[in-house]
Amino acid sequence: MRSVLITGADRGLGLSLCKEYLGRGFTVFAGKYMEDYTLLEDLGEKDQNLCVIWLDMGCEKSIKNAVSAVTEIAGRLDMLISNAALMGKFDCDLYAPPMDLEAVWDTFRVNALGPMRLAEGFLPLMERGGDKRLCFVSSEVGCIALMKHRGDGPYPYPMSKAALNMGVRMLHNHLYERGYTFRLFHPGWMKRRMADGSLSETARFDPDDIGRIAARYFDKNLGDEHRLVMVDYSRYEWPF
Repeated sequence: MRSVLITGADRGLGLSLCKEYLGRGFTVFAGKYMEDYTLLEDLGEKDQNLCVIWLDMGCEKSIKNAVSAVTEIAGRLDMLISNAALMGKFDCDLYAPPMDLEAVWDTFRVNALGPMRLAEGFLPLMERGGDKRLCFVSSEVGCIALMKHRGDGPYPYPMSKAALNMGVRMLHNHLYERGYTFRLFHPGWMKRRMADGSLSETARFDPDDIGRIAARYFDKNLGDEHRLVMVDYSRYEWPF
């Protein structure tokens, strides 16, 4: 049975990806962080192939503990999906001193450094897996060339996603020759999943719809794996 780790699985795209991969017959290791959400536990009651593990992407010790848990349970990992993200403070901008550098650092720990630590920690298990596929959920706000047309706004999240994109580029350079394949995905503006399972009225997409698209893309073998591209829900390629 193939296995996948999905971070940020409490709600939204992460939860939808859990549903998709359970439906595909995977053993799913779901990274949980939000104590007030029980949607993962509800899903686990319906499918014994879901294993919920505590995972704080901003904490190196938490990532190491997650590696230990998956090692003990499965001893291998086929696919890794880094989805967890921290939006950061919306009122944290360049023109409202003093700059809240701690808020920036919190966002970087989760969005940029966390995925790199995650990949590093799970590489030994992925060496034993069959797929060797590393998937990262990013955003169009990490596209430096496109941000020149944007007005002022919160800077931690875009900066952290640009750093994530560079980190994935470096991982690709290092690991492609060892048989690893990569996916970099921009999901678009998704509705927020509430603790009771309902969706917010704002935003454009249902996360379940994006989850189906993302799962197909993550799981499909491409003919040009040497290329690292960021695509969205419509398979449009974004510069980054």
